[in-house]
Amino acid sequence: MTLTIGLAEAKSNFSKVTAEVNRTGRPVTVLKNNRPWVVISPASAVRAASAEDIAVDFMDEYADVFEELAK
Repeated sequence: MTLTIGLAEAKSNFSKVTAEVNRTGRPVTVLKNNRPWVVISPASAVRAASAEDIAVDFMDEYADVFEELAK
C-alpha cells in the first residue's frame, strides 16, 4: 500500500513524515493539486552507483564527442 499525503501536510509535518519513511522503509508520495509530485523514500532504497556505472553513463552521454575525437 502506497502512502500519499498532500503538499501542505508534508510541509507542516516534514520531520514526522521523514521519520516514518525511515522507520517503515515505505516511500510516501506527495501530491500537489491532487497529482503525484514527488516521492520521499528512505536513503537505503537508493542504490549507490558504482564507478563502472558512472563511466558507462559518461561514455554513452558523450559517445558523439569520442567518435569525433577518434577521427
